[in-house]
Amino acid sequence: MMAVSEPLALYRQELKQLIRLAWPILLAQLALTGLGVVDTIMSGRVGTDDLAAIGLGTSLLLPVFMISTGVLLALTPLVARQKGRQAWGNVTQYLHQAIWVSVPLGLASMAILMNLQWVLDWLTLSPNVYQLTADYLYYIAFGLPGIALYQAFRFFWEGLGLTLPTMVISVLALLLNIPLNAMFIYGFGSIDAYGAAGCGIASAIVMWSMLLGAIGYVVASRHTAHLVQLRRREFQRPSWSLGVRDLLALGVPNTLALLFEISMFSFIALFIAKLGAVVIAAHQVAISYTSIVFMIPLSIAMAITVRTGLAYGKASLPDLKRSLFTGIGFSALVSLMTALATYLGMHLIASFYTPDIEVIALAATLLALAALYQFFDAVQVACAGALRGLHSTQVIMVVTFISYWLIGLGLGYYLAFNGINGSPLGVVGFWYGIVIGLTLAAFLLSIKLYYRVVRLVEKGELQ
Repeated sequence: MMAVSEPLALYRQELKQLIRLAWPILLAQLALTGLGVVDTIMSGRVGTDDLAAIGLGTSLLLPVFMISTGVLLALTPLVARQKGRQAWGNVTQYLHQAIWVSVPLGLASMAILMNLQWVLDWLTLSPNVYQLTADYLYYIAFGLPGIALYQAFRFFWEGLGLTLPTMVISVLALLLNIPLNAMFIYGFGSIDAYGAAGCGIASAIVMWSMLLGAIGYVVASRHTAHLVQLRRREFQRPSWSLGVRDLLALGVPNTLALLFEISMFSFIALFIAKLGAVVIAAHQVAISYTSIVFMIPLSIAMAITVRTGLAYGKASLPDLKRSLFTGIGFSALVSLMTALATYLGMHLIASFYTPDIEVIALAATLLALAALYQFFDAVQVACAGALRGLHSTQVIMVVTFISYWLIGLGLGYYLAFNGINGSPLGVVGFWYGIVIGLTLAAFLLSIKLYYRVVRLVEKGELQ
């Protein structure tokens, strides 16, 4: 009896640990998404030009923002592995090196964002939209060094298995963003009304506030205070061999994978622009909904990274197997539930976004396809999270390029504008490409994960 119940108890405990890590990340991701929603709603009250400027500015901001995010995301599996080894000195070392790396990343991101006028020139915008977008990008750029430093601390404590701080700081950031937006968008007292550009000022202040909150937490918390060592005499100098190389080796492929994903959706939006307003609107409805739902498997995947990194550090094959079966299985089960809800409620979901019957009908078709791929999307992102925990990110970059660009974008374009037997499928063709691409990604990453574990066992790094 004990032989049966004891393993089940261990799996239940693993599931509890996974959920404990995942739910604060989910709420944090939703809060961060809410920042963009608040900016859109509050700027939209000023006028159409301001709304357009926020939409365009955010589209240009996101790829630049992902540069530092992808690189610093590597800190989580590095810290988790050192925690598993109980190598606390190495944890501090990686944090210090990540801080050094975050500084040039933040400054470079700021410089890039301040010099995107050539993109705006290429888009041939109206003078007002051009100026509002340029001002928004200029002001928000000042916040990028702060948010890059914040991410170094965030991914550090998440590697230790601490996700509540991320949630608390993200929610507070959302709450702070609302009054700051009101002040700088509409004006307050001696503060001029900046319109959409005011969102950039508010966001920059919020980003630096998040950094201050992060420093306050890591210095005061009993879980982190003994590890951060931020005093000048304790702070380690930048070192290629003692951390920077490891961060870049894992982080650069992360960044490229994120950029492949983001750019695919950006290019699809550009390609379908000529198909008309109904198509654009329906596609936006489906993307908006699926982006929110995707936060669930993404949060689970980030928790899987921590759990597999910890097992990897312990060199424990049984712990790793429990983390993999529990994490991937739970993600797949949740995705089946969300897929069923999406399919059964596709018309209702679309009607929340628009009263237009044509848009609802097309959006419902796209949501039906989204329900079809949610299982495979959950599996592929869970496997990617596990591979990050096992310090294998190059394959994620390659698979993402194949599944998102060659299949999602390439095959999708062919189906959309050439179709089968000369019958173009329109925007539906792109969504068929996404379904096929994500299915392939789930298959390839699952195989790679299996062989990565086998390889680590052969090398004696797992027992």
